[in-house]
Amino acid sequence: MTEKVEIKGPEVVDVPELTDAERIQETSRSIIRKYAAVSAGLGLIPVPGLDVLTIGTAQYSMIRDLAEIYGYSASKEQVRVILASILGGAAPGILTSAGVGTLVKAIPFVGPIAGMVVMPSLAAASTLAIGRVFNEHFAAGGTLLNFDTDKMREHFKAEFEAAKK
Repeated sequence: MTEKVEIKGPEVVDVPELTDAERIQETSRSIIRKYAAVSAGLGLIPVPGLDVLTIGTAQYSMIRDLAEIYGYSASKEQVRVILASILGGAAPGILTSAGVGTLVKAIPFVGPIAGMVVMPSLAAASTLAIGRVFNEHFAAGGTLLNFDTDKMREHFKAEFEAAKK
């Protein structure tokens, strides 16, 4: 004789659907997190200089993906010029740290270990900051053509400091 067992499931709850803007923001945050993690991993590359090059490539890809979500195309040259302007203006604090991180890797024996500690966190922080700056710009209706690098450089510095923490 078999016994009938009645299974009661969880109560169904109505969850409001996301608006298009909310969906775009959620997708953008996911892309930024993904590329920050990728950049951190690339920061582990033990070859000085190659780490910075590959991190830059990941950051370009992130900006291209963010632009695409907002319906824009991003040429490699446009992004390269904007990134160089933002990072170049923030060079004293940011690029110096990255340069030190990549040069530390060249020190025999201890360099690769020290670089493995420094570069991943700097790579992730700079990628998070760049992603946040571009996401906010695109969300406000901005494009790559009207990107104000002087204004965004200060915003990038603040986002970089926040991401380092």
